[in-house]
Amino acid sequence: MASISSLGVGSNLELNTLLSNIETAEKAPLNAITKQAESYQSKLSAFASIKSVLASYQTAAQKLADAKTFAVVKATSTKPEVLTVSSSSTSVPGSYKVNVTNLAAAHSIVTKPTAKVTDAIGTGTITFDFGGDIATGGAGKTTKTVTIGEDDKSLAGIRDAINRADVGVTASIINDGGDTPYRLVLTSNKSGTDSAMRINASSPELKGLVAFDPKDAVQANGSREAVKAENATLTINGIDVVSQSNLVVDAAQGITMNLVAKGESSVSVVRDTDAIKTAINAFVTAYNNIQSSAKELTAFDTTSGSKSALNGDGTLRSIQTQLRSMLSVPQANGKGGTITLADIGITFDSKDGTMKVDAEKLDKSVSENLAGITAMFSSTADKGGIGKQVNEAVKTFNSTNGMLTLATDGITRTLKDLEDRYDAVEARVKSTMDRYRAQFTALDVLVNQMNGTRTYLTQQFNALNNSTGK
Repeated sequence: MASISSLGVGSNLELNTLLSNIETAEKAPLNAITKQAESYQSKLSAFASIKSVLASYQTAAQKLADAKTFAVVKATSTKPEVLTVSSSSTSVPGSYKVNVTNLAAAHSIVTKPTAKVTDAIGTGTITFDFGGDIATGGAGKTTKTVTIGEDDKSLAGIRDAINRADVGVTASIINDGGDTPYRLVLTSNKSGTDSAMRINASSPELKGLVAFDPKDAVQANGSREAVKAENATLTINGIDVVSQSNLVVDAAQGITMNLVAKGESSVSVVRDTDAIKTAINAFVTAYNNIQSSAKELTAFDTTSGSKSALNGDGTLRSIQTQLRSMLSVPQANGKGGTITLADIGITFDSKDGTMKVDAEKLDKSVSENLAGITAMFSSTADKGGIGKQVNEAVKTFNSTNGMLTLATDGITRTLKDLEDRYDAVEARVKSTMDRYRAQFTALDVLVNQMNGTRTYLTQQFNALNNSTGK
């Protein structure tokens, strides 16, 4: 069979165009499947958006389900130049008069001067005793040892060895500008008398440099105390308080005081109503975000006739209904009565179902009925407060047999079925087009051969006619 380099060349027919039209017709089912898949993929994306806003709503509800949210306080100091304060979850309202009489200080020792930081001094071990009875020659609370080897026997090497050993002491070198300017400074990493140091060494050379005994007024090796180890002392409402650090924790319940200078200050610890209102407003905003997303995802454009991914979807409507209904149920107020969202200034818009907050009414409720609000959102009785109910509802929606899970799993299975159908149809189209292409090629070759035969016969008849005419 003669070969054809391009379909239609041999027969001079528009076979390529015809084949292309046939292929377009054969692929029509693929386009339909693709449109179906795009529709279901849009639904899957829409449900992902719903899951996201529900997760935010759940987070806001969980915060309100925790009674600690309504017990949060804020602490302030009238003299932040004397002390600053911060509160915690265990803080309780109160007021305190604070008098800082002394600040905590970290022990610091300065050695005798040396000419160079690189000159060899000696090897051995340096022992640090901390706290305890070292001031009177007794035992320390803790003991740490640093080994000084051949590579560390200079002033710089001793500094590096101490810092490397991480024994609770920082070593540094200062230059006083004199003839023998270099001194080693050893400073405890913590303040207070428990971190006061007694320093000894195993070799005369190291003793001659770093040894320090706090019971001796004058040190034989020329080292001296640059900063004395001291505790912070203060009174809180007339009660004496001693702290190893300038960060005084829980001397007043749940309060951390950072002592800055000697002096007096008043500390006020009050209920943080702003934080409580912020948490409630965040809950309202999160609920409204669900409504906004639902409205967008179920919209229908009457002008164009187009509809959003979840238009008419029963799952989303059911979720909205359940969430709205649980917020309409009166809750226990912790005093034998009931309380509703409307009682604290939260109502529903009849048009779009969103919640609105009457800020003035909420302010008054938080100030006058915080116990009732706390019970409404975070009660542990029966089904719990609104916070727990919403949290459990969202968990149920997303559970193995929850409506969101069932809906998205169904869509996922449908997408897989569509993918399988697409592959099957695509394979059938390819097989059909391969058959047509072979048939068209054979037709092209046959017509080309017939055209050749026609041309040959025409030539022969013409030649015969010419011969007869002579």
